[in-house]
Amino acid sequence: MARSHGVIISLALVAMAWAAKVPLTMLKDPKAKCLDGTQAGYYVQPTTTTANKNKWVIYLNGGGECDTKDACQYQTTNALGSSKYFEAEVDANGWFLGSDYCTYNPDFCQWNHAYDPYCTQDLHAGQVTAPTEDNYGLYFAGHHVFTAMLDQLDAAPYNLRDAEEIILSGASAGGIGVWMNLDYLAKRYPKAKVTGMTIAGHYFYATYYDGVNHTAPGGMADFREEAWPHSYKLYEAYVDESCKEAYEKQGQSPAACLLSNNSLPYIESDVFIAQSMTDSVVLTGHDCWPSDYMNEAPEQAFMQAWSHNMTVAIEPFMVPEESKTHRLPNRRAPKRGVFAAACYTHTGFTHAAPLLNGQNFYQVFNQFYFYEATNVTSASFKLADTCGVMCNPTCSA
Repeated sequence: MARSHGVIISLALVAMAWAAKVPLTMLKDPKAKCLDGTQAGYYVQPTTTTANKNKWVIYLNGGGECDTKDACQYQTTNALGSSKYFEAEVDANGWFLGSDYCTYNPDFCQWNHAYDPYCTQDLHAGQVTAPTEDNYGLYFAGHHVFTAMLDQLDAAPYNLRDAEEIILSGASAGGIGVWMNLDYLAKRYPKAKVTGMTIAGHYFYATYYDGVNHTAPGGMADFREEAWPHSYKLYEAYVDESCKEAYEKQGQSPAACLLSNNSLPYIESDVFIAQSMTDSVVLTGHDCWPSDYMNEAPEQAFMQAWSHNMTVAIEPFMVPEESKTHRLPNRRAPKRGVFAAACYTHTGFTHAAPLLNGQNFYQVFNQFYFYEATNVTSASFKLADTCGVMCNPTCSA
């Protein structure tokens, strides 16, 4: 009876933890502003276990990006551009690896969790401190928000400065933002094991579908190659420093470093990606592709070409870890992992679907993260569908 009673109490505590509300904390750094100039904020859920006091998951939220005056000013009317619309409390249920629901996220549910809700529309990269006509009188300050959050978390009672393990994760625009900030984080906390995990965050330049039934560019930013220098200037963007240096040495714009297909060769930290082979938001929001006609021959051909490009983009992640050589003595090459499903989705990666080799992305990331402590080969965390377009039977499970 006593043991049964203990189980009931344990289950009750898990349920309470899942339902626990995480309060908003406002940032103190005057540079940490939302798009409209209101002060930005964040949410932090500290661990309740001594064993995890120096382990962190930091989650960068998504929510698109803007590069025109009308689109950016529109976002100041909601939480994606103004803290006036932030919730006083949220739950951590949707923070992927930062979720506190241990049934679905058993390995990281009891770590410290921090959440940047994203109110800057700049892929977490902006460094604007003085709005001008050139940036529509708005604050693109995503990188400043990120560093200000770290500054406050470094202090007691959270003591992020003592971190031993940090996973920087993000979805959509937050996933893209991981790439700009990951090696910065690793250099800031040199004693910590710093790892990146992106969901719908690994992309190449956009190409507009211009066939029959094509749509017009919407309110999302232009991802074509020629458009990125404008965004880079608009945001006064912070990008990976090694990537920036390499592009500038070649006489090219470091704007390219805003996309991971370009910055990946320069990223020194370990990274795992969860990616759709036919991303629904990118196809419709960035490529002018008409989903209403998705089964027509021209639209199918474009989707197949896009899927092929994604197959090429994930090739560096598929290289076996066992075949890599050390970059420097006593320093291995960065570890790469991938979970790429042939589904028509964007951030729809859950405990239930999609599955690859019968596993969800949480399970595959687990094998990636703890690889060095196991006897598995790296093939266990380098999974990508090869069946074609939208052919994974678990996509809509």
